[in-house]
Amino acid sequence: MGLDVRPNLIIAGAQKAGTTTLATRLAAHPHIFMPPEKELNFFSKNQWYMEIDTYLRRYANSGNYAYRLDATPGYLWTEREDNRFVQLPRPVKPAIPESIKSFLGIETKILVILRHPSLRAISAFFHQFRMGRLKTDDRIRNLPKKFGIVDIGFYSDHIENYRRVFSQDQVRVFFLERYGKDKPYFDRQIFDWLGLDADLAVHDTSKKSKEDSNANFRITYDGGLLAFQDGIEQVRRLKASDGRYRKMLEIEPPVVEPEDIEFLNKVYAGEIVRMHSLYPDTVDIWGTSPTLADY
Repeated sequence: MGLDVRPNLIIAGAQKAGTTTLATRLAAHPHIFMPPEKELNFFSKNQWYMEIDTYLRRYANSGNYAYRLDATPGYLWTEREDNRFVQLPRPVKPAIPESIKSFLGIETKILVILRHPSLRAISAFFHQFRMGRLKTDDRIRNLPKKFGIVDIGFYSDHIENYRRVFSQDQVRVFFLERYGKDKPYFDRQIFDWLGLDADLAVHDTSKKSKEDSNANFRITYDGGLLAFQDGIEQVRRLKASDGRYRKMLEIEPPVVEPEDIEFLNKVYAGEIVRMHSLYPDTVDIWGTSPTLADY
């Protein structure tokens, strides 16, 4: 029988909360394998079980590694009872945590990194423009059911869906606001949790690490709006220089207005209180009323 190459370490999200940085740093450890292509989105598919062979081919040479990593932020977008912020009818698909358990096993480690939900939603809004799904006049407050921009931010429900399936020790939650300020410290916590020697991780500074897909956006705040610096000219430069931006429509980009952050803060008011209770670390880093200037 061949070596088991099924992933056993998942970065489940959240989208636009530092998953690329986290995955790249973990993959610097010699005992962690990550395929060249991040975000496989395997378990997000309606019939993922029909594509098992394709999925496992990504890990064909990983059998001797202690951990095989699948870093897909979309795995945190699970089904919630509250469907005010999803467009219905949504395609029925298998529950993601249950699917992960059924194929990868109960011992699979689940990592989640989060960012203030209002600010994450703004980043997700710009991401959806990058994907060619938004136009100039679109605003967050007018798209509450689209693309998970709002629904993903109800972290407590999504995490609870994982904790119902996996044991307490199999799920770890971190926060970008803290992780970004001391990555080596939190990396060591993660490696200790995985039973790996943190000192073996080697970050190759000669190579440019894979950036977040929004990293090259130049977003300015003029005291009123968040907007693309140079507007359509920046869009044209990015489309011409980097294939990741080829789907963007060559139009004036949409903006984020004060009414959008006010909408998000109101929507997430109860969620922030709940997260403060569940994760006291968030009390100091997640205020109830961030402004556009905090982005």
